[in-house]
Amino acid sequence: MTSGENNIMRFNNSPWHKRVRVLGNEKAMVLPTALVFMGVLALLGTTAFVTSTTEMKIGNNHKVSEQAFYTALAGGEEARARLAGYAANPVVDGSPSQSGWRTYIGSLQEATNNGYNPGSSLHGRYDCLAAFGYTVQVKHLSNAAGNLFYWGDNNGDGLFERNTTTGKNIYLVTSLSSVGGSNKSVETEIAEIPPITVPAALYVKSATTIQGSSTYVIGLNGCGGTDKAGLVTTGGSGSVTVVGGGNITGSGGSTPNISYNGTDMDVGAVVGFFKRFEDFFYALASSTHSAATVPGPGDGWGTPTPGATLQDPSLCACSNIVYYNTFGTYVKLSGGVSGCGILLVEGDLEISGDFFWYGPVIVTGSVIFSGGGNRNITGAMIVGGSVVCDISGGNSNIVYCGDAIKNQTENRPLQLLSWREDV
Repeated sequence: MTSGENNIMRFNNSPWHKRVRVLGNEKAMVLPTALVFMGVLALLGTTAFVTSTTEMKIGNNHKVSEQAFYTALAGGEEARARLAGYAANPVVDGSPSQSGWRTYIGSLQEATNNGYNPGSSLHGRYDCLAAFGYTVQVKHLSNAAGNLFYWGDNNGDGLFERNTTTGKNIYLVTSLSSVGGSNKSVETEIAEIPPITVPAALYVKSATTIQGSSTYVIGLNGCGGTDKAGLVTTGGSGSVTVVGGGNITGSGGSTPNISYNGTDMDVGAVVGFFKRFEDFFYALASSTHSAATVPGPGDGWGTPTPGATLQDPSLCACSNIVYYNTFGTYVKLSGGVSGCGILLVEGDLEISGDFFWYGPVIVTGSVIFSGGGNRNITGAMIVGGSVVCDISGGNSNIVYCGDAIKNQTENRPLQLLSWREDV
C-alpha cells in the first residue's frame, strides 16, 4: 500500500468525511420538504381566498335580504298610514262589509301580477308614495266561510278582541318586495282603534250617591244618535242613592234612569290599553293640580266650547290622552281645569270647583265632586269604584255625547295586531 492509498483510507475514516456525507443527505431532503411547505402555503392561500369570497357573498346576500325585508315592512307601514281617516293620501275602504274587497299599492303591472283586477268594482289601486319598489295588497280578514273579523268589544267588558259581530274591520296587509334577487313578503293585521265601550253617561262599580237639584246625569245623546242609560252600575238594586233632587235621565224613560246589575267592565285594563298612547303623563301621589299647574293642566289640554246651558254638550276640535298614575292614592283637579280627549286616572279622582272636559273620563278608583263651581263632562264617565256627586254644592253635569267618545279614537293611528314574515 502506497502512502497515497494510506491517506485516502485515513480520510474516509475521519470525522470530516462522515460530516460531508451527512450534509449531502440533508441537502437531498430540503427540496421535497420545501415543495411540501409551498404546497401547504398554496392550499392555505386558496382556502383563504375561497373563504373570503364566500363570506363576501354571504354578507352581500344578507345585506340584500335585509333590504328586501325592510322594504316590505315599509310597504306595510304605508298601507297602515294611508288607511287612517286623517291621512293626506288616504286609501279608501268603500266596501267595509264585503269579504271580496281588495286594494293595492304599487305599479299597475305589479298589482296585476298579484291579483289586481281593474274590471272589478271591489278592487282599487294606488301608486306608492315612495319609490321603494314594494307592492302591497290590502283585504278584509275573514274566515273560511267568508265571515269578516272585527276588532272590538263584543261582550261589554271594555276590552277589544277579534270577533265576527262588532268593531272595526281587521285588515290583512301583504307587502312584497324584491331587492337584488332577494324576495320578501311581510304580512300584518291592522285595525282602527274602536270607540271606548260606554254603557251609560255614568258607569260605576260601587255604592254611589247622586245628590243636589243641580246635578244632572244625562244619557240622552246630546250629539244625535243612540241614547244610553243615565247610570249603569254592577251593583244590585239600592246600590245607588239619589237624594236632594238629583236628576238621572236616559233611554227607557224611567226616572231616575238607573240600570242595575250591569256588565262588569275591566276598567283597569281599559286604562292600561289607552295609556300606551298618552300625550301627557303625570306620575304623582296625593297631589292637587290647578288649571295653571305645570307639569299638569297648564300644559294645555284643550278648552271645550260650552253649550247653551250646563246640561248641553260642549264642543272641542282637539284630542289628547291625559294619563295620571297616582300609585294607589289620588289626584285633585281644582280651580278651572279643562281639557279635550281621554282623561285616564289610575287611583282616585277629586273634582273641585269649575271643571270642563270633552271626551270620556275613566278612573280606576273612586270619584268625588266637591266644592262649588260649574262642571260639565261631555262624553261619559267610567268609574271602577264609586261616585259621590255634589257633596257640597255646585252644578255638576255628566252629558253623554256619542261624538265626544268616537272622536277620541278615530283619528289615532291604526293598531298593529300581529305581523309575520313569510319564508
